[in-house]
Amino acid sequence: MPVSFRSLALGAVAASLALTGCGGSSVASSSGNCGAPNGKVALVYPANNSSGIPDNLAGVIFGSTTGLASSYEGFLLPAGSASFLTFETVVPAPMPLPNPHTIPSFANPVYQESASGGSILPAQTQIGVYLNDGNSNCSPSLLGSFTTQ
Repeated sequence: MPVSFRSLALGAVAASLALTGCGGSSVASSSGNCGAPNGKVALVYPANNSSGIPDNLAGVIFGSTTGLASSYEGFLLPAGSASFLTFETVVPAPMPLPNPHTIPSFANPVYQESASGGSILPAQTQIGVYLNDGNSNCSPSLLGSFTTQ
C-alpha cells in the first residue's frame, strides 16, 4: 500500500522530536540511516546509480553488518511521484545475487531482500530506494537509486 508524503511529513516531525534516539543528525540526511540498525547498511541490488533495471523488479537487496530484523522493509519512490511503493519485509536474499549488484565495503555482509509483491515500476524513471524499520518512529532512509529500462 502506498505511503503518502503527508503521512511521511507527519512521521518526519515525530522523528525529528525523537531524533536523538535515532542517532541521526538530520531527518532528511541519507547518511544517518535513522530507521536502520546499529552498524552499516548498503543497497546491493540494484547497484546504486545503475540503469536499465526491469520495471517488474522482483525486489531490492540490502547488505548489512548485523542483519536486519524481520520488521524492515524497502520503500521505492519513483521520481515525480507523490507516494512510496512499499515492498515486503526482508527475508534472506536469493543466491547468487542478481546483476547489476555491488558488494558492500564492509566485511561479511548479511544479504536480505525486500520483495516487490508484484509492483510494476514506471519505465525510464529514476527510483529512490529507502529502508525503514516498521517498528520505529523514524522516517525511511535513502540508500541509493537506479533507473528503470
